[in-house]
Amino acid sequence: ESSLVSYAESHFRLYDGVETFLLFIGYPRSIHSLVGALLDAHPEIIISHEYGVLGKWEKYLSARLKKKKNLQKYALFYDLHQFSLRDALFGRRATFSKTLLAPKFRYTYNVPGLWQGGYQRKIKVIGDKQAGKTSEFLSTAIDILKEIRQTLQVPLRFIHIVRNPFDNIATMTLRETGTREAVIEEGTQINNTAQDLEKSINRYFKLAAANQRVRELYGDEVVDIAGHETILRPKETLQRLCDHLNVACSEDYFEKCSNILFSTPSITRHKVVWTEEQKVRVTQMMKSYSFLREFSFDKYPI
Repeated sequence: ESSLVSYAESHFRLYDGVETFLLFIGYPRSIHSLVGALLDAHPEIIISHEYGVLGKWEKYLSARLKKKKNLQKYALFYDLHQFSLRDALFGRRATFSKTLLAPKFRYTYNVPGLWQGGYQRKIKVIGDKQAGKTSEFLSTAIDILKEIRQTLQVPLRFIHIVRNPFDNIATMTLRETGTREAVIEEGTQINNTAQDLEKSINRYFKLAAANQRVRELYGDEVVDIAGHETILRPKETLQRLCDHLNVACSEDYFEKCSNILFSTPSITRHKVVWTEEQKVRVTQMMKSYSFLREFSFDKYPI
């Protein structure tokens, strides 16, 4: 019995050592899954894939968990830890020979030789990768962040990954219309309606407004990362992320993460049909957000 108590208490001490609680904010189809997987491979970081902390937050406010100090924190961190491990064993971060999802996906986010689902000596950062839904939730309930901070007694930090809005909106439309697979080949395009694209435009800028609000409230606790930089300059991008999270990164970590990256960023803006009015309006709306001003329909990542 004493060994079981000791094992449990070792987890409490492990979670007491966490220095940062991390959330992703952003937009669907913006390589958050890739970045989350790379961070989860770090020996001092645990990032679950799509656990959905905000949607499940009520679970951690139960009277039972409030009875003892830190029990809410321990319960949440344990769930995130186990969710990360499960994904590394059987999900998107598993090898193709182990994943249960292989028939559904063309690739996984497995980083061989690193720490996905686990840790080396301690966990300094723990969090959840669910950017689009997190931002959607925060668009109407941003005060939940204060409650999370007060409950966990751990500083909050955010990663905001930004992709060219025209590519983002196009990919969202392809997903919504179920036509992503139809345009894999170079030069192919779907015959979408203006209304199809309009839904994605409206959703995108609703999320942008929510993310801007988080940036205003939390300042330097939010780091903006251009999605294409992760692909084109992985070492520099990972270093920025590690600096933001106050963890050290080894050359071995950089090298093994870089080895799984795609060769070029995904560009999908030409896979859908835009009206000229939509192009002009999206360009104008982008000017309201400092993190979008560098992008345009005719500008490509280099």
